[in-house]
Amino acid sequence: MAVLCRTTSQVATTLLALLLSWSSSVNASSMHVAALCRGGTCPDPKFPILDFDQEKGECLCRANPCWDNNGVTHACPDGTGYPFLHFTFSQEKELKCSCSKFPVYDSVHLARDLCPGHSCESEAFPILDFDSKENKCFCRSTPCPQKQCSDSEPIVHYREDSAPGSDAGSPVCECERKQEKPSQALRGVPQKETSSCTWNRQAIE
Repeated sequence: MAVLCRTTSQVATTLLALLLSWSSSVNASSMHVAALCRGGTCPDPKFPILDFDQEKGECLCRANPCWDNNGVTHACPDGTGYPFLHFTFSQEKELKCSCSKFPVYDSVHLARDLCPGHSCESEAFPILDFDSKENKCFCRSTPCPQKQCSDSEPIVHYREDSAPGSDAGSPVCECERKQEKPSQALRGVPQKETSSCTWNRQAIE
């Protein structure tokens, strides 16, 4: 189930308010990016975001852009009620970082390239996504409604593996750690923003 996402200049509709009462806290990630990057994973915590590079036409792993927003590192402490780092982009494609109570897995490609100025603030439909057939942005509910994650790995990430003999992907719902910038004391802390994906065997055959 999905609803149209709203731009920052729009107000929530009465229908959306009613839909909020149907769902408890949900979280996950874009199905559009999962399909684009079928078979890809990002196991390195320095580059935890599986995403798509529109200019290069390829999938990659990103560092969270809020870890270095023009020299400013954003963080969301536990115990505040808003412990999850969240980002959007304005219509002018300016990065906006905030703290959210929803553990949603964001995408730079969606938020900046496809849907700048859009946000999803509903607990029932917190995931910004894109419908390539209708060429529109919308807010969706979780594609992993039965997945339960622990406090140590609170973010549900939806991705797809290649399914042998099928053009459709095989859905995978995984739990991931809260996205926090690695300590500068750690060896290999990235000075770059992206890294290569890890691909499963079926995705490259």
